[in-house]
Amino acid sequence: MSVFHQVQPAAAQAPTISPSIFIQSPREGQALQGIVIIEGKIRGEGFTSGKLSFSYAADGGETWFFIADIMPGAKESSQTSVKVEWDTTQITDGNYHLRLVAEYDGRATIFELIPNLRVRNHSPVETSTPAPAGTQADVGNTDHTATPTRRAELQKTPTPLPENPAVLESNDLYRVLIITGILVLGAFLVGVIYLRVIKGFR
Repeated sequence: MSVFHQVQPAAAQAPTISPSIFIQSPREGQALQGIVIIEGKIRGEGFTSGKLSFSYAADGGETWFFIADIMPGAKESSQTSVKVEWDTTQITDGNYHLRLVAEYDGRATIFELIPNLRVRNHSPVETSTPAPAGTQADVGNTDHTATPTRRAELQKTPTPLPENPAVLESNDLYRVLIITGILVLGAFLVGVIYLRVIKGFR
């Protein structure tokens, strides 16, 4: 007698989401003033903690200063939203780098670097501020995967030189020539009058 065993279908497994970071705002080269909202997403299973920090661009990213800790979102979600206020009035005007680091189970660490952010609270902005890149649709795009322990190339934003106060404009040059001519002519006339007066007394 044959016995048939019914094979149960295997349960479908949820797709594994690889670790990634995407900072939506601010973006590279953007001018910042006042309180800035830093927005982004941290994706991937096993995310344990994150940290936002900044460094001086001239320092080359050697020293980082703390801004905020990022804690995981809901346990059932593989995505954590980042929304942090950064008060740029507490630092001097200049160029800075922003970094978001994410740590995962197993000591895996990734980060994203936003270079050359221009803090301009007390100095003029050289160019118009670019709009933040990316939309909500970009969050689900896995193309924004950060490379573990990568080091971004740093670029310096040129600052226009101030005007040279020693440069004379054409109007100023003409004025100097006219005044000099009048003084020379006046000195000549005084000399002529003086000679005639001296001759009159002889």
